[in-house]
This record gives sequence, C-alpha cells and structure tokens, in this order.
Amino acid sequence: MKKHRTHIQRREFLLSTASVVAATGMPLLQSISALAQSANATAWGYPLPYRQVSEKSLTWLKEKGWLPLSVGFFADLPGYAGAYGVIREMNLLGKRGLPAKFTSFLSGPPILEAFIGGQTQATGYGDLPFWTTVARNNPAVAYGMTAVNYEAAMLVRPDSPLKSIEDIKKQDKPVVIGTLLGSFLEFYISAAAAYWGLEVGKHYTLAGMTLREAQFLPRGVDAVVSYDPFVSVTLDKKIGRKIDDAFPYYFNKGYDFVRAEIHQNAPDVVQALADAMLEATLYTRHDLDGAVKIYHNDPRVATAYTFDLFKDQTKKYVTLYKPSFRYVHADFWAAQDVVVAKSQFEKKRMPRELSIDEMKAAFVPQYMANALTHAGFSVPKTPVFLPEGWAGTVGKPPYPKYLNFASMSGPQPFPEKGDLTRPWTFGGKTYNPG
Repeated sequence: MKKHRTHIQRREFLLSTASVVAATGMPLLQSISALAQSANATAWGYPLPYRQVSEKSLTWLKEKGWLPLSVGFFADLPGYAGAYGVIREMNLLGKRGLPAKFTSFLSGPPILEAFIGGQTQATGYGDLPFWTTVARNNPAVAYGMTAVNYEAAMLVRPDSPLKSIEDIKKQDKPVVIGTLLGSFLEFYISAAAAYWGLEVGKHYTLAGMTLREAQFLPRGVDAVVSYDPFVSVTLDKKIGRKIDDAFPYYFNKGYDFVRAEIHQNAPDVVQALADAMLEATLYTRHDLDGAVKIYHNDPRVATAYTFDLFKDQTKKYVTLYKPSFRYVHADFWAAQDVVVAKSQFEKKRMPRELSIDEMKAAFVPQYMANALTHAGFSVPKTPVFLPEGWAGTVGKPPYPKYLNFASMSGPQPFPEKGDLTRPWTFGGKTYNPG
C-alpha cells in the first residue's frame, strides 16, 4: 500500500511539473526545482518550515517577566496595524515558537504609555512617538516600517471660502487650524507654511484637538489637518473637502519597534517579529478580504468603520507597494526625521533634540533584511516608493513627485526584475529571478 501511494505521489508530482512547464515555459529541471520550492512554502509564498526562537531566548524572556511577549497595536488604523491582527489571528509568532499576547488600543498615547511602562515589549506607532520614546531615554529600536506615505491633508467645510492653502494668506483674520499638536501634522503645517509664506499668528493659528474631533470639522476652527482613515471618513461623508496634502513636504510613516534589551539579549525574538510581519504582509496580498475581515472584527471598531473603508485603507498602505517596503533604510529615514524632530523640539514638543547618529543607532534594519532574504526577496537599495533618478533631497522639502496612492494608478508591480533571488511561488504561480 505504501509503495502504491508513493507511485501516486510521484505521478502527481510529474503531472504537476508538466503543468508548470506548460504554463511558464521553464526548462524541466528549473520547473522541478520551482515546484519543490512551492511545496515547502505557504500559498502566499512564505518558506516553510518556520524558523524557531531558541530556548535560551525564551528562558531570558521568562526571567524578565516578558513571556508570553506582549504586543500592542492600533485597533482602528488598518495601514499601521492590519498586519498585527493577522499575526495574532494566524498565530504567526506561536508557530515560530514564541508565545505572545496582543492588546489593541483605540488611541496613540496609551500605546506609548504601555510600551514605556513595560506592559508591552513590541508595538507599532508613528515616527514622532517613536522618537519621543527614544528622546526620553526609553530603550527602543525600530526593526521595520509599519506604514509608509499615509495620507495627511488639510480639510475645510464644503462652504469654506478656502480653495487652496494659498488662500489662507488672503483672509481678513488668521485662519484657525485644528490638529493633533505634537504630531508630525504640526510639522507638515510648518513646512507648508514656510513654502507658501504663511506666518503663524498673522495668517493662521493652531488649535489642539483629537483626530476623532477633527474628522467632523467642529465649529470654532476654519480648517483641520488630519491623517487617514480620518481624512477618508471626512471626505466620504462629505463633511469636508481637501485643499492640500502633505506628500510634497513629508514622508509620513510609522515604525515597528521593540525594547532594545530584546535586540541585545534575544535577537532571534526580534527576527521572529520581522519574519511574522513580512508573512502577514504576504498573506494580506494573497487574501485581502480575509486579512481585512480579521482586522475589522474588533467589536469596538466594526460598527464605527465599514469593512469597505478598512479594505480601501489596506489597499492604500499595505498592498500598494512591494512587500519590501517594510525594510528600514537607516540613512534615508534618519535624514528625514532629524529635521522633523528638531522642528518639534523647537516647539517644545520633544524633551531633547536628537542627532542623526542617535537616530541611526535606533534602527536595526538587519532583521527585516534577513526576513526578506529568507523569503527569497532582494533587499531594496532605496525606498521602493522613490522612482529611478528621483531628484529630491530627503529632509529638504518640497519634494519632487514620488510613488504614493495619489500618484499611482494601481499597486506597484511585484515581483519585477531584481526583486527575487530565487524562484518564488505565490497563489499557485511561480516567478523566477531576472
């Protein structure tokens, strides 16, 4: 019986190989190699078996009181945190031998408070909150990009006389702009104002508010500056209209980060996090509706936001770019962030100014580089959203056009030439390097 079953398996393998040859035109030996590779991978192209966290690292975590590992994430920002829902639901850390528990938050400050207080050891959040953590001498290192080029925009009510940001200078009295003070949104306003010759106090004033308040454009403000999904909610409900966006002035993004002690004492734990994040990204590309359903299932937000809105956000910020967007280009991001952090320090929004070298030291890109290499992907030399020959200088806006959802007609092709280091099978189709 065993011999008969082996004969059937060989026959099935040869028939499958023949179909690959017919479909791809690959040479026979190359087809056999590709099919064997796909048999040792998930349907979404992640290699199996999973790499495991060592007993030594688990023992160290247990001694610290950090086992299971506690992970915090946003409950209502799909682009920033959608992958965390997939990691939790599919037990992608447990499959790597790392017990973990997850806590979702409905706003940013509690995420940071939990991390700084030690209630969580890994999380994902925006760039300035991350740097505020570092500036307060809390040990944190960023191993990946949680989102890149989230939309931030200036919005006004439909009946507003403001048609563009330039019109602010033409008003009889200062325009009141509501926004989340201390966030990158404040930097965007400053950068745009400098470019258009707007002076704070003379042409505009700022009013602090939460983004949930801002999305309804409350009376008392003439405009608000917010980011997605709040921007999309305001536009979809026709509460307001957009007169400017932040793309020319700022590369909006967030970081996935962990306590530095874990990087120093249990690096394979950070590697497991990076591997799981990349796999969750691939799964989302493979089953978009399934991934969005996992994330949207939180009862606290399922009634507040539609499935379609979360799906649109996921398309914009998780599957728009190549999966290698998650790699941290330390030089690039430090050059961007040192300018932003300095601006916020001068406004007394940060406890101290950070140097570019301090910022580079807080990046640990080797983990995502290793995750990409393990999956058979090339590590990108530059951020994937910069077109070839991009003439801008990071940290010196306004920037020439680059790839973002507003400038792209569809997802960035993947894989393209140079993206793979070996044959890769995704959704039943095999792609080859070249």
